[in-house]
Amino acid sequence: MALHDGLINVRKRGIRADWKKSFCKLMHWPQCCHIERVDSADAIIILREGAKLNASAFAKADMDDLLRSALVMAVSALDRYVHERICKGIVLAYRKSSLLKEQRDFSIPVSLALAATEALRKAHKAGLAVRPANEIRKKIQELLHTRPFQSWQEIDYGFKLLGISGLAGKMQASMNVASFDVVRNQLNAVVMRRHKIVHEGDLERHLRGGHPKKNAIGKKFVADSITFLEKLVDHLEGVH
Repeated sequence: MALHDGLINVRKRGIRADWKKSFCKLMHWPQCCHIERVDSADAIIILREGAKLNASAFAKADMDDLLRSALVMAVSALDRYVHERICKGIVLAYRKSSLLKEQRDFSIPVSLALAATEALRKAHKAGLAVRPANEIRKKIQELLHTRPFQSWQEIDYGFKLLGISGLAGKMQASMNVASFDVVRNQLNAVVMRRHKIVHEGDLERHLRGGHPKKNAIGKKFVADSITFLEKLVDHLEGVH
């Protein structure tokens, strides 16, 4: 976010000839050297002749990709948190006498089960002390990392694999909101925007041909979304 603000070019006019002359002299560059100047809120960037970038690369429309990247990374962080939470707790959760339907229905492919068995056999033959639960956890991790845990429906399912039901109600009480629909809808809206960025380049959809144009994205939306996701994870962490 700071990088976005710190790189947007706010300069509206060209470089003064006397300023260019003084700068090139300072840098021991030829006076005939063509340079461009980028003025941002935090820095002055000088692009030398032959640079692969030009001043237009620092326009707001291009720098907004940094906002898109920040949003994508924030959703990825949520995804990773849920994956880690499941993988760390799933074996212990299955040791309980009473399992939820989602736990009973969950299974791993035969190939992964055989791979876990073979790893244990080789470890035993080599005289290594390997815990079966760890091998099972590894194979479950391989399986779950092919599945996203970003939308509320996916997160709710993931927590059910840990034997935690009624997650929405628990989160509503923890977050002290009148209706959890507000939280669910905000999360799903953020995730949908992430999908548009990742899968569609955040381009506007057209029924007819034409020059592609990106959807507008605002700093406030991204900042609010990141804050929301951080708060969501904090409250998820408190649910057991």
